[in-house]
Amino acid sequence: MIRQFFIFILLLVSQASMAQEAREILRKHFKAHGQDLWKEMNSVIVDGKWVDEDYHSYPMKLTYKYPGKIRLEGTYENKRYAEATNGELSWIVAPWKSRYEVQQMGTSEEIVIKNSFSRGSPLDPLRDHLSFLGLSDIEGVLYFTFLMDEASYRRTFYIDQKNYRLYYETIESKFDGTPVSILKTIEKYKLYNGLLVPTAVYFKGEDFERELVFDEIYVGMGANDDLFEMPNGQ
Repeated sequence: MIRQFFIFILLLVSQASMAQEAREILRKHFKAHGQDLWKEMNSVIVDGKWVDEDYHSYPMKLTYKYPGKIRLEGTYENKRYAEATNGELSWIVAPWKSRYEVQQMGTSEEIVIKNSFSRGSPLDPLRDHLSFLGLSDIEGVLYFTFLMDEASYRRTFYIDQKNYRLYYETIESKFDGTPVSILKTIEKYKLYNGLLVPTAVYFKGEDFERELVFDEIYVGMGANDDLFEMPNGQ
């Protein structure tokens, strides 16, 4: 009985220590991303390009509006494309689809659009619901690892031990049917007036690859909510 009591106490101490470590890691992570400054920014416009698995690049404009509204648009082989989410419904019209008309996105497409940009760290709105997993290996390097188990997705975040920046995220769908798993890689960052901004975000799934390259960032530009709504009431 005494032995079990001491084991129980050790477990409590260990859990408390791990929780304290997790809070400190997140504090340094949010500071590294300039999260306090990001909270003042409700809209962002990005000029850049997206690159497919064959390294062909296409002009892209990304419009972000807090919370979670994102639109990508541009030209693909002389035809217009648009992809958007209002945070709930995600839609696309694009010449690379079998039908060049407005339609709802598939799971992989929705994962990409919803995770293509965030207001600073994507961990910020989840901070009270994250589970700290300790150190995990990805691409041969150990990272601080946090898990968010949502109703629709299981998301795992990998934070660098030295600079506390987020470099990898795995997103796994939990819908019925064939599960989808996508690895998101943030290759480089740059500082923009104290805000840490990715210069490129790379997505890799079982049957596709896509990279979004951010060339110019404009903050606080404003965005009409209609931009993110599915056209024609579909």
